[in-house]
Amino acid sequence: MAKIKLNDNFEFEQDGKTYSLYNLPDGFVIKGDVDLSGKDLTELPDLSKVIVEGLFNCESNSLTSLKGAPQKVGNGFFCDHNQLTDLKGAPQEVNGMFSCYDNKLTSLEGAPQKVSGAFYCWENKLTTLKGAPQEIGDNFSCNHNQLTTLEGGPQKVGGDFACFENKLTTLKGAPQKVSGSFLCNNNQLTTLEGAPQAVYGDFECQWNRLKSLEGPLQIVSGTFRGNYNKLTTLEGGPQEIGGHFECFHNDLTDLKGAPQKVGGNFSICNNKLTSLEGAPQKINGDFAVTANELTSLLGIPQEIGGDFYCLANQLKTLFKLPEMKNGASIHCDIELAQKYGFEKKEIMVSVLKSSSTYQNEFKIEKIRQKKHEDWVKKDSEAKAKRDAGFAAFKKKIAAKEREE
Repeated sequence: MAKIKLNDNFEFEQDGKTYSLYNLPDGFVIKGDVDLSGKDLTELPDLSKVIVEGLFNCESNSLTSLKGAPQKVGNGFFCDHNQLTDLKGAPQEVNGMFSCYDNKLTSLEGAPQKVSGAFYCWENKLTTLKGAPQEIGDNFSCNHNQLTTLEGGPQKVGGDFACFENKLTTLKGAPQKVSGSFLCNNNQLTTLEGAPQAVYGDFECQWNRLKSLEGPLQIVSGTFRGNYNKLTTLEGGPQEIGGHFECFHNDLTDLKGAPQKVGGNFSICNNKLTSLEGAPQKINGDFAVTANELTSLLGIPQEIGGDFYCLANQLKTLFKLPEMKNGASIHCDIELAQKYGFEKKEIMVSVLKSSSTYQNEFKIEKIRQKKHEDWVKKDSEAKAKRDAGFAAFKKKIAAKEREE
């Protein structure tokens, strides 16, 4: 929709007539966009009984109040970069986006209760979301505030929910389902209690104080990022990840509780892993466990769709590598690579498995397995003999007791 042309006296032409924004009749409909941005306004003209069919833009002024804002806006409302402390006077129905970021808002009191597009209130001084619309058609962003809780926030969000860079200690009050991504990075979370049950985009909880992933979150259709926390376990976390799974720079010692379905890469670098026990059995992308304390590959997934990264561990062998696609590579320390006759840290798995050292390890493992199987067989036969002897003894005792 075209922007109406305002002259220096805030006059415009419509339907062959000249009107002033400061003298419009009640119920007047402005058939276009109204742009009052950067006009050095300290207050708005009284448009409280006027409808704007297009968007209304009053950003980059010195407004301390939205008194006089239009009754209804058809295509977005922008009041960013002002001195607003609340939203009293804002239209209660906005078709399109409502944006009030970079103000001095301490409250969302007066915010429209119905917004068909996105709602942006980031970079303010909010300590509560009370007054926020409960249903938003697109993204909701309240990042860079002073929130300690999400209570009072929207319960239906059609796009992303961004609450990063706050002081959140809990996610109570978050919607149960988010159609886009849920971003709660850089807060003070110690738990995911109150998190959505399902996120159909990415879920990011990096740079918090999480010790576990215990919470209601079960499904993440995109990527899960739990990096830079204090996680000691993955138990209680989501079991199905459609994209990548990242939990590097934590305090994990094993992978118990890890998601068993991962659609992309699985990265658990820079932890304290001594075991791969609990890892998903199939990973479609790369598997990265660089910078841990692994001494063996026990528990490694049975199938890896991409490359395997195991640099900076304490591994003495690469034996028991899983099934990997043709052309896939393993990335290991140079000392380990040299053991198999290679001078580079990156080795194609197919070439590595055909090396003489790996083949010798394979033969030794077959001999070990054969000895174990023989031992199990002998032990089973010996047990059968013991059981048969004991049964015969019991039968003999029973017969003697009957004679007496």
